[in-house]
Amino acid sequence: MDEKYDKIKEVILELLRYMDIQAEVEQRFLEETVIFNLRTADSAMLIGQYGANLGSLQYMARLLAFKKLGESVQFVVDVENYKKSREDFLRELARQAGARVQETKESLLLKPMSSYERRVIHAEIGLLPDVTSESVGEEPERRVQIKPKQ
Repeated sequence: MDEKYDKIKEVILELLRYMDIQAEVEQRFLEETVIFNLRTADSAMLIGQYGANLGSLQYMARLLAFKKLGESVQFVVDVENYKKSREDFLRELARQAGARVQETKESLLLKPMSSYERRVIHAEIGLLPDVTSESVGEEPERRVQIKPKQ
């Protein structure tokens, strides 16, 4: 399994070389997902506005990794822990929204977000009593709905 992740790391570094970007790649695990965090002086350019460039970088890395490995592997590309701080924000958002739903007994619909961000919200809501969550809508407007448990 480590060999697979080494190859993914190589793919990411190769992609960055084509972009003429120097970076260190660190690896960490969140549940069953491996996260490759890039440390670089070009972080703002790699992240882009609201993480748009980072999303594209991850998409390209996954495509190239699939081509190299011959199988699909779930992994996340992060830059300077941007997604980690976003995850912390999303967890807090989920806790606050969950508390509000518990208090008011009314459903709450969050803003549209990526599948990765929705997964973070669902995981956090899963830890709370009396509330549940589901994804509703179609991409790119897919959102998390938090509602009281029946």
